[in-house]
Amino acid sequence: MLRAGIVTVRGVRLALAFVPENFLKVDAGDALLTRLTPYFPGLPIMLVAVDASGPRTYATFDTAALLAELDLSDIEARDIDLDTPAPDTRALPF
Repeated sequence: MLRAGIVTVRGVRLALAFVPENFLKVDAGDALLTRLTPYFPGLPIMLVAVDASGPRTYATFDTAALLAELDLSDIEARDIDLDTPAPDTRALPF
């Protein structure tokens, strides 16, 4: 189970998934992005881990500029159970 939400930054709609820091590495991050894709069809996905030093991210695109503009405390996030099939991909989960 992980928390995720959809946000719009600079006119770009993207999915954020809040994950433990160990998913911010290439192999683990890429595997998780692949598993999350059916839950967010057509959206870029950014993995975010937040610790005492602040947020860190992983994605297949440059996250630095987008992260600087995100208010992570104001995201409506929901739980996603990766052990259950993704919902109908014709409609976004929220």
